Amino acid sequence: MPPRLSASDFDQDLLILFDAYVHGNLDRRGFLDKAQKFAKAGLSAAGLLAALSPDFAAGQVVSRDDPRLKIEWITYDSPTGSGKVKGYLVRPASAGATKLPSIVVIHENRGLNPHIEDIARRLALDGFMAFAPDALTPLGGYPGDEDKARELFARLDQARAREDFRAASLWLDARADSNGKLGAIGFCYGGGIVHWLATQLPQLAAAVPFYGNTPDPSEAAKVRAPLLVQQADIDERINAAWPAYEAALKAAGVRYVAYRYPGTQHGFNNDTTPRFDAPAARLAWDRTVTFFRQRLQAAPTAGAGPTVRLRGTITAVTSSSVTVRERSGEVVELVLPPNLAISETYPIELAEIKPGSFIGVGGMPQPDGSQRAIAVTVFPESARGTGEGFRPFDYAPQSTMTNATVADMVAAPEGRKLRLRYKDGEQVIVVPPGAPVVTFRPGDRSLLVPGASVAVSAQEIDGQPTALRISAGRNGFVLPY
Repeated sequence: MPPRLSASDFDQDLLILFDAYVHGNLDRRGFLDKAQKFAKAGLSAAGLLAALSPDFAAGQVVSRDDPRLKIEWITYDSPTGSGKVKGYLVRPASAGATKLPSIVVIHENRGLNPHIEDIARRLALDGFMAFAPDALTPLGGYPGDEDKARELFARLDQARAREDFRAASLWLDARADSNGKLGAIGFCYGGGIVHWLATQLPQLAAAVPFYGNTPDPSEAAKVRAPLLVQQADIDERINAAWPAYEAALKAAGVRYVAYRYPGTQHGFNNDTTPRFDAPAARLAWDRTVTFFRQRLQAAPTAGAGPTVRLRGTITAVTSSSVTVRERSGEVVELVLPPNLAISETYPIELAEIKPGSFIGVGGMPQPDGSQRAIAVTVFPESARGTGEGFRPFDYAPQSTMTNATVADMVAAPEGRKLRLRYKDGEQVIVVPPGAPVVTFRPGDRSLLVPGASVAVSAQEIDGQPTALRISAGRNGFVLPY
């Protein structure tokens, strides 16, 4: 099989032409005429179009018949939209009736094609309930052909389509097997719909638009959901409007993080076309899953016990449970639920902390009012703001936790001195030489092996001690707390 082509194999002007074609600003004949000058020996303008177009089989990550998933085609009501709309619902097969965080997945401007179905399956394997509606339902649904899908999309009543996505979100959030935390993710056209939903749904708990059009800046004040905005680098059609909208988000005090991935094209996350950029897509996806896990975890439910934190070492693992020997010596067996959040904690250098970094510091109070760091955690940008503030910490008697932004840092005889600011005040932290400095990234169950150092957030659910979140070290790395 020949190697897959990438964006670097095509002239940038040809990629711009293709983007115009994909988004309906140029018809097929217009593209072929203009692409003729880029044709090479053995590759006509039609051949270039074929090379740039999606290859769904090559880009599939999760099989349609993956036994780990429960997949259903659902029809839901959209009374102010198209009436009845079809969608693709995916849950982990092992979840049963467990209440899961819910994410509505919004397609590009071709309807619910195989790539978006695959995105929904990926989210389900990450422990979410994912639902992908098909806006083309009133026109017969996704036709199985991208050109025909674009033609249908041009005929779509966009006002009704927006109401269909609103109805899908409300239907998903109201399901008995939802934990009551709703997220939304969308790509291109779908990214624009996610931005719009963020202005419409106060119950939306997390929104991730990939390279989507932004609303008018006057709408920014309506946004209540935290945003994780994923942008391509070479994407003037979308990026031109961002500075004004970003300024409006800041003025309105909206919580958001925006990433622009160097050298990437519009559609860089879509692994069915040559515009796919694997390193950028992987990083963007890791940030997305982390963001959703942080924002959509279930609140404690009636009949559930309080959340507790366990620290220790794994002694045994099965497909449904993990046994941990706590530092006190007590051994606890915990249920592993389908929506378990796992992260990997790993060491970094103190030099990686800069003014503006958002960090968490476990510390001990000093006579001068400062805190001496036990360890420092540097939060990735997608987790900025998590647990912001100053509070007691359960690591040791009198220990404290400060999650805040680094205002400044200077060398001091006793180590590095940091001044941290949070919404209600500030703290001075002294980081002595040798204090552990760590960060974290999304992980998976391969981290859960006997001997691994872990920190576990757990809760008794239906009479069984159950792990909610696990942070683990790899290859013998011991977590500082």
